[in-house]
Amino acid sequence: MTNLVNLDRTVHHKLRVNEEVAFSACKNITMCTVSPTEIPRLILEYPIVFTKHGETGEFISVALFGIDPQRNLFWRDGRWRSFVVPLNIGRQPFFIGVGNKAEGEQAPSLVTCIDLDNPGVTENEGQPLFDADGKETPYLQHKMAMLAELIDGEQRSRQFAEKLVSLELIRAIQLEVKTPGGAAQKIGGLYSVDEAKLRSLSADVLADLNAKGYLHVMHAMLLSLGQLPLLAHRLSAQQPGGS
Repeated sequence: MTNLVNLDRTVHHKLRVNEEVAFSACKNITMCTVSPTEIPRLILEYPIVFTKHGETGEFISVALFGIDPQRNLFWRDGRWRSFVVPLNIGRQPFFIGVGNKAEGEQAPSLVTCIDLDNPGVTENEGQPLFDADGKETPYLQHKMAMLAELIDGEQRSRQFAEKLVSLELIRAIQLEVKTPGGAAQKIGGLYSVDEAKLRSLSADVLADLNAKGYLHVMHAMLLSLGQLPLLAHRLSAQQPGGS
């Protein structure tokens, strides 16, 4: 459960965030949405694929955290174990909320929210959110920059997926991963870039994809599938008797 409230410098001036503990809010998830701008750096550790939004059916790009739907392989011994952290994990315990629409405005304003039920939110330890003068600390400014990037990334992700769909460049995949000494595990409901169709595109279409920055992202997604054996290794190492 979450208890989201608008972050207020007066009400919440004493709050601090223990970041490692805050990430525990994500310990049971096995994927999160990612934006095209962060995909090239995330492929250093995560497989990046498409899946379909449960309500809209639209394609969304996600980073995989495991090959078992019940197990996040990047959460171990009470910590998030990776060098690179997706924005949707790193922004914890902060969220974007919708404020009241002011008079004369065309749309409601966006506000920074904090989850007061996140175990990393305390008044005793961690990074302060406001200084003695009530100003945002560099830590809070960094988290707010993450939230702004996520908002921008939502639109970019939608445009990226729509473009690939229009070119029929997304294909269903079924992943099969075998851990050492274990049975093969099949993962369905996932999609990736259709490499064969990508190679057959005309020079003009490829130039357009490259100009939009999509070509680099698509190649990065294809390369990221090489991380699947490393996920299998993580799973094997975390099982009883693993190393």
